[in-house]
Amino acid sequence: MAKISTRNKIKIAAQKLFAEKGMDGVSVREIVAAAEQKNMASLHYYFRTKQDLARELLLDAAAVIEVRRVELLDELEANGGPKSAREVLSIFIESAILPETDPRSLTNVRLYLQAFQNNPNFVQETVNNTGDIGYFRCLAHLKIFMSDINPETMARRLYLMQHYVFNLLAARERAISNNNPEAQFWEGEGTLSELVRTAEAMLLAPDN
Repeated sequence: MAKISTRNKIKIAAQKLFAEKGMDGVSVREIVAAAEQKNMASLHYYFRTKQDLARELLLDAAAVIEVRRVELLDELEANGGPKSAREVLSIFIESAILPETDPRSLTNVRLYLQAFQNNPNFVQETVNNTGDIGYFRCLAHLKIFMSDINPETMARRLYLMQHYVFNLLAARERAISNNNPEAQFWEGEGTLSELVRTAEAMLLAPDN
């Protein structure tokens, strides 16, 4: 097994704490202790401040989703798609679920949501210049399938859909991480398939 660097130990520990308590609810001392470091100097050495560490984690969280989203979209488009909003939503959702081997797999969505709820301006300032190419490609495809819906309703539904999807994905992370009874609900592909279907219904419901 590859040795985890001190820098990554701090990042993994901080991401878990931030995902559970929010960035404002976690001290540098807690992060250092969770990372099994001897003193706070280690965090300041690698990241300077807690805010700089949080900024890097948010950029990482966005990037890992974007890389997968672009990869899946490229494959779909190369095969002549998308042929339905459901195909696009499958990619939109699947890309946010990291492999179990990734130490961030049960904290990535929660990290982002906690940060956005606590300090939306900080999140927007951090990720606004990252490109989000796959994200906007997904929205562009979805708008095509929603072309018979008036623009104001379309914008509302896209906004609501994203909150619906990512709050449920955060609930999934939390349930599996804590091994609570809800974890069984997320076993297999059935629940995620229903998440895609219900998100599609939210977007394409008759506009009347």
